[in-house]
Amino acid sequence: MESNEYKQLMDEIEKLKFHNTNLLTLMGSLNDEKMQQPTIHETIVMFDLSKNDLRAFTERVQNYEGDIHIFEQKALGINPVFRRDNIISILKSFVTSEMVEKKSKEILKSYETD
Repeated sequence: MESNEYKQLMDEIEKLKFHNTNLLTLMGSLNDEKMQQPTIHETIVMFDLSKNDLRAFTERVQNYEGDIHIFEQKALGINPVFRRDNIISILKSFVTSEMVEKKSKEILKSYETD
């Protein structure tokens, strides 16, 4: 009985994720110019990041030491969603949201020269 309740709960969570992503996509269609610079909250929904994923990634950003390849490898260790294009998108949303803005810009600059 307990595993059935767990499955139902997980199904409901998946529905919420789907609806959140659809809502975000709809908002993006209606406000295209604003979606060019998503906030970190919008990015979290889009990439389905957990609080722990975001916290660990933020720590990696804060501790960035100049090697973009090591940074990417450490990020992949947190969550497979942290691939090059996604990392760039998340960093841009950090800048938009003014979270670790200076370090995020530094990392984005490293991508430009890589």
